[in-house]
Amino acid sequence: MALTIDRHHTALLAMDFENDIVHEDGAFKDFGFAQMVKDNDVLSKTAQLLTAARNVSLPVIYVSVKFRPGYPERPANAGLWEGLHGANALIEGTWGASIHSAVTPQEGEPVVTKRGVSAFMASDLEPILKNKRIGTVILTGVATNFVVEGTAREACDRGYHVVVVGDCCTSVSQEAHDAALTVVMPFLATVTTLEEILAALS
Repeated sequence: MALTIDRHHTALLAMDFENDIVHEDGAFKDFGFAQMVKDNDVLSKTAQLLTAARNVSLPVIYVSVKFRPGYPERPANAGLWEGLHGANALIEGTWGASIHSAVTPQEGEPVVTKRGVSAFMASDLEPILKNKRIGTVILTGVATNFVVEGTAREACDRGYHVVVVGDCCTSVSQEAHDAALTVVMPFLATVTTLEEILAALS
């Protein structure tokens, strides 16, 4: 059955495309994210989807993870956050915390700042979604098993329909990416491809 999108009640979320995460010179380059982004052409594919969404006036919302110097919002209480502190990454106002130029926001597109894994964590995402009367969220971002899965879980709990565009996401390895898409995500979301979502928006 072909994927259908209600353009009046759907928003596209582009999540965690900061330079520190996805750029080959970013602070997390040794973790594998940037190499996987490059190998799977994630930035180009996401740019295609962003263009398609804008062409049909589908709301685009960026979700950006960043912190104040010293990380007062985020204790190093888990391996993920210990790595963040150790890399001195994603500090507000720095190049590393800026969204990669290949998928940069356009004028008027909201950029939501989050302080944790899920896009809803300590952010104003939900008021924006409610104000726009959004019932379905299309998720893209890095990493599949962190921000994408975390947001899918919370969006599902909050009553949203969730669509995950698998080839507009990636992780530290193909295995981690595939596990999130095939083991967890089918219970929370409709998992689709760029080709299928472009057809649904055309």
